[in-house]
Amino acid sequence: MKRSKLRHFVDIKMDTTYAASDFHLLGEGIASMTEEFNPEEESNQWINEESGTTGIKSYTPSLEVERQNVDQDDTDLTDWFNKMIDTLPTGKDAATSYVRVRITGDGPTYPAILQPCTVTVGSTGGDAGANVTDTITLGGRGDKIEGTFNATTKTFTPKE
Repeated sequence: MKRSKLRHFVDIKMDTTYAASDFHLLGEGIASMTEEFNPEEESNQWINEESGTTGIKSYTPSLEVERQNVDQDDTDLTDWFNKMIDTLPTGKDAATSYVRVRITGDGPTYPAILQPCTVTVGSTGGDAGANVTDTITLGGRGDKIEGTFNATTKTFTPKE
């Protein structure tokens, strides 16, 4: 599967009820992006064992998004990035969600994961003569929600 088929969409309405989410594709202006799962591990080794045992306690997924502020087709997403940078949201004002979906097989609906998250603004700026680069992190906030995502209507439906 090519990277172009693994897609991440962010809710720019920041609707934590998920009833009126407005998902936008993270793509234009982004050259590389990797979702980190940040496992919290716990290791134990008992006195009667030669080797220890590692267990996974939890995961806290996150996406660091480094985006060049170039002429974009999706002006709503650009406006959202600018709003995050200008307001530096905290608390409930920083809460939103993102969807991870693999666009494979017949669509337009695909299995997907919705991850509640918090927006953390990292930086804005860049080199002389270059496009402005904005960096935000979408850090996991609570349990993921399994479901489906319609890539045409950009709607997430939780699994029942």
